[in-house]
Amino acid sequence: MAKLDQDPQIQLDIVATAMHMEEIYGLTYRVIEADGFKLTKKIPLGLTNTSKAVAVAAISRLQLALSELFESVTYDLIIILGDRYEMLAVANTALLYNVPVCHLHGGEKTLGNFDEYIRHAITKMSHLHLTATEDYRKRVIQMGEAPERVINTGALGVENALNLPRLSLASLEEGLDIPLKDYYVVLFHPVTLDGETAAAQQIATLLKALQGIDQSLVFIGANSDTGSDVIMAQIREFVAAATATGRYLFSSLTTQEYQSLVAHSKGLIGNSSSGLIEVPSLNRPTLNIGDRQKGRLHGPSVLDVPVDEQAISQGIAAMAEVTDFSNPYFQPQASQKAYLAIKEALKEGLTTAKDFYDIKGEV
Repeated sequence: MAKLDQDPQIQLDIVATAMHMEEIYGLTYRVIEADGFKLTKKIPLGLTNTSKAVAVAAISRLQLALSELFESVTYDLIIILGDRYEMLAVANTALLYNVPVCHLHGGEKTLGNFDEYIRHAITKMSHLHLTATEDYRKRVIQMGEAPERVINTGALGVENALNLPRLSLASLEEGLDIPLKDYYVVLFHPVTLDGETAAAQQIATLLKALQGIDQSLVFIGANSDTGSDVIMAQIREFVAAATATGRYLFSSLTTQEYQSLVAHSKGLIGNSSSGLIEVPSLNRPTLNIGDRQKGRLHGPSVLDVPVDEQAISQGIAAMAEVTDFSNPYFQPQASQKAYLAIKEALKEGLTTAKDFYDIKGEV
């Protein structure tokens, strides 16, 4: 964003919405502002809980608010990242207003979540694709997107993990107001295709496995997907238990705090995409639990285990043996490649018109 914002030929407007606008998730829009960016519009979605009804209502609110914005400003390009349901609302509104979309992190595969379907739907509604690996570039082309509009830049988050200054352990302890020694970071989200009952069972299994370890545990709050409420309720009870020591919970952290926390830790436990994409470049192992990230490419420092108490315990022990932190999502100068691709598309006058690219050969 900084490269686009600093280009005198480009007007960058930034919209903050969804979890960024909710107090329960830390009002993280303020972090964007603290980084020096001006927010064009803030769109709160009323994420009062993680029910399906609230999610559907949030999509409606977001589309209405974006419609008001698009009525007042004519944009040349909308940039969105990933596979959140909120981003589908952005892509849908842009499509109806005939505004081209640049999509980051398309072509990926996560078979445990409905994000899988959202991601591919956004791909078909987009016109410039910046993928995180060459395999993902090929998959986007396989979906009928023209090869010249699909560019493998690498993951921007990896560049961020490598370049963002680390907070010292002492600074983290002071800022978070907790002692940090010999600890794991835990970040566990719902597997949305499994439902809320499964979410409760899965977090219970994880916490049972964590009950017996000697190290401290720093939990980061789950996202706003359906099932997060039941996950957070059990984590709060686990952290607040009378017998609990060395257990801490934060609803959210800044990127710098999170990356520094993981970098000083013994590793990340859970099912977050950050464990597969950014954490290897922090030279820390990831224990990837269950099916939430099933199908997503990862390097050798990511250990896959099922949601099973014994398997999780064995996986935690195996994390200490990890020595290879090579990262398939790394490419040099990822942000520069993305910036140049976006600028070139703007210069050429990218439109929403496109054909379906057929791959020749046997199907």
